[in-house]
Formats: sequence, structure tokens, C-alpha cells
Amino acid sequence: MKKLFVIINLLRLWPHVLSYACSKNKKHITADITAYKAEYKCGSLLWFLTYNKSFRTLFYHRIGGASKLISWLAPGQVTLTIPKTTKIGDGVLLFHSYGTILNAREIGEGCRIVCNITLGDKKGKTPIIGKHVEILPGAVIAGDVTIGDNCVIGPNSVVYKSVPANCVVVGNPAYILKCDGVVVNEKL
Repeated sequence: MKKLFVIINLLRLWPHVLSYACSKNKKHITADITAYKAEYKCGSLLWFLTYNKSFRTLFYHRIGGASKLISWLAPGQVTLTIPKTTKIGDGVLLFHSYGTILNAREIGEGCRIVCNITLGDKKGKTPIIGKHVEILPGAVIAGDVTIGDNCVIGPNSVVYKSVPANCVVVGNPAYILKCDGVVVNEKL
């Protein structure tokens, strides 16, 4: 039975492997695979395409127009929205991305994004997320804001103002809980 499952997935996913091999974004996809392997302690392109819908959605974003031809073979996460205009850095990890909208100008490399996140538009402006930012469940970041590198955006935080690097931000409205490891409890 296990062999049959493997054969079916190979048949179903060979266009994905071909798209990966021919993609101009192969370097970025490889970095994503490496990040997912480090997190899950296992896997390969086929493994993540088979078992991880969030990875599949990110993969489709990376390969661009070719995704329209092959995504029906293995649909991505339906409730994860990534507009074509969003630039995503290497090694971004998407966890349980239910109800997630990633409408940002840019998401830096090494970011960790969990479920029910909204990165959104406010008056035609979208956020820029720095490198190695962790965005926890339920957070909303909207408008012309910049989240600095190495920040943590706490669960259910609502951020409408820019955040400097190396901060932990929590609350609604959001405030800086920690900056460079020191508790500051400072308004944005």
C-alpha cells in the first residue's frame, strides 16, 4: 500500500519537480526547502509538496504563472493568500497558514509566520517585514509600516506603526514590550 501511495504521488507531482528544475526562482525554492528541513528535521521537495499545503502555496507563488497549469494536481492552502506583488525572501516558514493574508510589499528572509495573520493594505500602502521576524497567531500589520529585523509580533497584536529592529511587540494597539532584550513597555 505504501508503494502505491509513493507511485501515485510521483505521478501527480512530476510536473512540480519539472517546474522546480526549470524555475528562475530555483535558488529561492531551494532555500525554502532547506528552512523547512531544518524545522521539521526531515523532508525533501516531494515530501513537502505531498504533506505541507502551506509550502505548496509558497512554491506556487515562487514558480509564478506555471502554477496555474499544475496547482490542480495538488492544491495549496486555500485560505492562504499571497498576492503576486508580494516579494518574499528566502527561507520563509509558513505554519498552519489558515486564514492568512500576506499582502505586503516585502517579507524578509527567514521569517516565521503562523496562522490567522493579516499583512494588509491601508490607504493603498502595504507593510515591509524585515529579516528573521516571527509573526504569531492573529496578528494584524497594516499600512505603510516597516517591521525591523529580528522582531517578534505577539499573538493578536495590531500594528499600524513602524517597529524598530530587535523588538517584541504585543497588544492592541501594539506597544514595544522588549527592545534589545530589555523590558521597556514603550508606545509605538
